[in-house]
Amino acid sequence: MAGGDGGVNGEEPAREIPDEITDEILLRLPSRSALARAAAASGGFRALVSSPGFLRRHRALHHREDPGALLGVFTFSLTRDGAGGGVGTGFHPAEPPHPAAAAARAVAGAADFSFGFLPAAADRDPSAADGAGAGASEGWLVRDYRDARFLLDRVAPGTERGTVFTELAVCDPLSRRYALLPLIPEDLADTVDGVLNVFGGRRACEPFLAPAEPCDADAEPPFTVFWTARCQRKVAAFAFSSRDGRWRALPSPDCFIWRRHRSPFSCPMHTVWNRRQYAHGRFYWVDCLTNRWLVLDTRTMELTLSIIPSPAGYWEEHVAIVEAPGGKVGVFAHDFHHPGGKANLHYHTIVQDTDSPRWQLEKTIPLPWPADYHRPFSVRGTANGCLILEVSEEKPAFMASYRVRDAELFKIDVKSFQLEKICQARCAGGAAGECCWPYFGVPPSLSLPTI
Repeated sequence: MAGGDGGVNGEEPAREIPDEITDEILLRLPSRSALARAAAASGGFRALVSSPGFLRRHRALHHREDPGALLGVFTFSLTRDGAGGGVGTGFHPAEPPHPAAAAARAVAGAADFSFGFLPAAADRDPSAADGAGAGASEGWLVRDYRDARFLLDRVAPGTERGTVFTELAVCDPLSRRYALLPLIPEDLADTVDGVLNVFGGRRACEPFLAPAEPCDADAEPPFTVFWTARCQRKVAAFAFSSRDGRWRALPSPDCFIWRRHRSPFSCPMHTVWNRRQYAHGRFYWVDCLTNRWLVLDTRTMELTLSIIPSPAGYWEEHVAIVEAPGGKVGVFAHDFHHPGGKANLHYHTIVQDTDSPRWQLEKTIPLPWPADYHRPFSVRGTANGCLILEVSEEKPAFMASYRVRDAELFKIDVKSFQLEKICQARCAGGAAGECCWPYFGVPPSLSLPTI
């Protein structure tokens, strides 16, 4: 029996935690993936964590360490005539038994990965840059993805700038919001000449997104876009910030010559220098044959050239840079030849403890697929410490040209080094004609517009 004001058998009655304390507890959960699990446990929790005010506060507090779960892979390929939207273009959601399969299906159903909300070529209206578009995505090519934002470009309508100075748009397919960037000013454009084609020969520029910047809980998230072009004797580079809406020039490394010291048997130049990689605030372009690393530091806005000797037997399409724990730069790589048909993936870190940086082998991971000259796997993309591998019984991606192939996509990361299947996908295109990005995020109910 209850006695006095006590509970049954004299125990203290259960007390509800005040809402403001619950709010603070949930706010300290380290990721929105953890928030999603909390929301599934209680209707009250779900109402709290899905409110825009709470999500803005959580994003401001956990910006750097909260990429969300790996929900799938986005691929983009060109058609034979150079248009976007080739076979395999789109979001490939994680499939059961992947733990994020349900959230991935929700994102696939809610987002517009066709980018049909972007304005049509004849409707460029800067005053509508922050609203929903009123035109088809015809003419737009997907150039980059990072932190739930996509960067697309197209040949600027009504200009003679061609494929060098393209029109750029940053967008969020979940909220269907976008921002059109102003064209690069003429005084900056006039400093660029002798440009070499990249991106499969369809473009002569390489625009890409910087990592998301921290912001106040009530502020619109800012973004930065980089634009680079390979000239004969320099790197032309500009940066745009949404904070002030202006382009600025970045200096090129001295005496940088793109064509020097390339073997006639090595990869084509557009294949080498299309492989932009990122880790801990820096972008990297790696030339294994000449041991050159072009480095763009997003914090200092400086381009530098480093010499880091590569282990023998590695080609650029076999190498992928990842963010390793402790601020280290990690490198996954595999050999071109696989003696006995047994393939291994090698994981290195870049050691900077001497005047001459070097690769240090940390781990060798046996791959379960037999391999020879026609190995069934290829390196496709990296983000947040993980590597995406494509596995196909047909020719590997870098040899496949525009051949359509059925493939499986796998993930391996620097924490577990375990292979995890993500999904099956229909793919087409080679290294220069198709792009592949791991897509990290959260269910739509826990998403905020990034534009």
